[in-house]
Amino acid sequence: MRLSDIKGEKALDVLADILDPLAEIAQDKEFTSNLGKDTGKAIKHVLKEHKKAIIAMLAVINGEDVATYEPSLLTLPALLLDIFNDPEVIRLFQSQVQIATSSGLATENTKVEEI
Repeated sequence: MRLSDIKGEKALDVLADILDPLAEIAQDKEFTSNLGKDTGKAIKHVLKEHKKAIIAMLAVINGEDVATYEPSLLTLPALLLDIFNDPEVIRLFQSQVQIATSSGLATENTKVEEI
């Protein structure tokens, strides 16, 4: 199932359930540095280094139990292509990468000057 096909309250549930694995992947500096330059290398890295996060995301998106979900080698390519070719997923990863790599919020000077 494509993320863009999930709507309404179900979309909120799915988003809540994939935030942790998504954040894990988005904080990976090798992934983020290759995302715009060499997508194949970025995906290969994620598949090797973040297996549990990928499985968790696939399970949630497909309405399966994360604890027992075990996609087969024959179904994985189609599932992964659906994920990585979905424009909504690309936007989601890009926004998470921006959040993970931002330097944080600007702080306001709160020092009180005496008169």
